[in-house]
Amino acid sequence: MKQNSIYLMILFFVFSTGKIFSQNSKITLEQTIATALKNNYDILIAKNNTLQAANNNSLGNAGMLPRIDLNASTNLANNNVQQEFSNGTIINKNGVGSQNIAAGAYLTWTIFDGLKMFATQKKLAEFEEMGKLNAKIQIENTLTSVIKSFYSIAKQKQIIKGFEESFDVSEERLKIAQKKSDIGSSSEFEVLQAKVDLNILKSNLIRQKTLLKNAKAELNQLLLQPVEFEFEIDDSLELIHEYKYDELQKLILSNNSDLIFAEKNIKIYKYLMLENRSSILPKVNLNTNYLFNRAQNQAGFSLLNKNSGINFGFTATSTIFNGFNYRTTSKNLELAKQNSIYEFENIKTKVQLNLYKSFKNYEDDISILKLEEENYLYAKQTLKIALEQFKLGISTSLELKLIQQSYEEVVNRLATAKYNVKISETELLKICGKIIK
Repeated sequence: MKQNSIYLMILFFVFSTGKIFSQNSKITLEQTIATALKNNYDILIAKNNTLQAANNNSLGNAGMLPRIDLNASTNLANNNVQQEFSNGTIINKNGVGSQNIAAGAYLTWTIFDGLKMFATQKKLAEFEEMGKLNAKIQIENTLTSVIKSFYSIAKQKQIIKGFEESFDVSEERLKIAQKKSDIGSSSEFEVLQAKVDLNILKSNLIRQKTLLKNAKAELNQLLLQPVEFEFEIDDSLELIHEYKYDELQKLILSNNSDLIFAEKNIKIYKYLMLENRSSILPKVNLNTNYLFNRAQNQAGFSLLNKNSGINFGFTATSTIFNGFNYRTTSKNLELAKQNSIYEFENIKTKVQLNLYKSFKNYEDDISILKLEEENYLYAKQTLKIALEQFKLGISTSLELKLIQQSYEEVVNRLATAKYNVKISETELLKICGKIIK
């Protein structure tokens, strides 16, 4: 399993649901990550939030496009009419019908708003980028959990394998003790003690296999699989790419998602201040409409009145005084922007601290792994020799038992050391923004 291929994932890969591996199949870390990208609820939610931010980033939301309204109305009436005109004409009728039809199309377009629309458009673009960053952060967190869960399964499998090797030795020890007891060269005590130790090892194996099932269930939950879904993993570990601290320091400044998010937050306040500044500048609207009106009466001076046509004009407004609200808002936005700068610097120091600690842990874990790999070779050879000596009667059952226990501890430490190295590596890649490439 090559290092680059483990983490080389497209940000949104394929978001349709469905399983990517079948029952009892052996899966790789790459397949596990791909399934998480497809199925994990948190990632799907983050994807939808990103799409919402993209939808909001439009010319219409920025106020750059006109507004067009259509209105239409009709009124029917039946009235009693009594009218006297200056020329002596008198109209006196009952049940006079009348009809009024009106329709119009209205266009309002803000052609200047103190440049607010341009600041708003840039602000919405930043919100869209922040939405993508939020999704990336969620994916990074989810993939970190998936990778940890995957290697937790690998760790449990390696511990079980060590226990099973020790179990074979315990069975052999019991057979030898029983033979010695049968021919009278040893007491029944060694047989009983061998049986006790074998049962203890059986108990440990049962517990360890339960821990393995639980680890698989946790990974299934992350992948949106049924918790009882059974699978095997490819737990071969290729260790390890050597990272350089100076190179990682440079990466965090340009790639760390939390740091980039905080930096974009500073830009948001810049555009909010420009929007606020526009409130003291003039605003010019273009107004145009097309109107149609038809009024018909059965009595009266005007029996039919119909008109239609286009009208257009400009409206300019300027706020002279708004109760010092502009000044108050400006001061508050300046303070908020300063806080966002402080927050950026605070996150920067925390990220640098996390990188320093993670890198030191990574270096320590590499050194410990090398020692534990040596210890495993020594312990395995020692256990083999001890078993041969026990067969020949050179060593006692107690001595073999102690060496077995030492071997089991070494296996446990080696599995933990491998796990710790991969987790340290994952944390480094996450801090540097390289867990997704």
